Amino acid sequence: MTDVKIRELQEKDLFNGFLESLDSLRKASDLDPKKAKEIFKKIKSRPDHVVYVAVSDSKIIGSATIFIEPKFIHGGGMVGHIEDVVVRKEHQGEGAGQQIIIALLAYAEKKGCYKTILDCTDEIMPFYEKLGFKRHSNSMRFDHPSKK
Repeated sequence: MTDVKIRELQEKDLFNGFLESLDSLRKASDLDPKKAKEIFKKIKSRPDHVVYVAVSDSKIIGSATIFIEPKFIHGGGMVGHIEDVVVRKEHQGEGAGQQIIIALLAYAEKKGCYKTILDCTDEIMPFYEKLGFKRHSNSMRFDHPSKK
């Protein structure tokens, strides 16, 4: 297992491997630096929207996002939503992804979440099942025509 530190995303990380790591999901490394900083500030302004990064040798090798949703059901309970889990290809299988997810689950528990959910492809399900996730329901998606 690689020596990895898990912590919250910092602005300096944007151009230290973070955007490049997101390229495994969708091209992000070509994002205009000014726009990247605007997005970072918008996320940081929302206390229940957090990005964690995995740092190895002072470089970002992976990340994941969690946001906490207050609900009217479950007596005003909270739900954690994990998104954009990614580890750079050359570091996959070294444990960084697992460490990020464990840190996000601890964050969600600390915030009082009664559950944490995420979407993934069938190929990645075994990774999450090893961490205690269970298949629960189907995921549906609607792509807004004006945002393609």
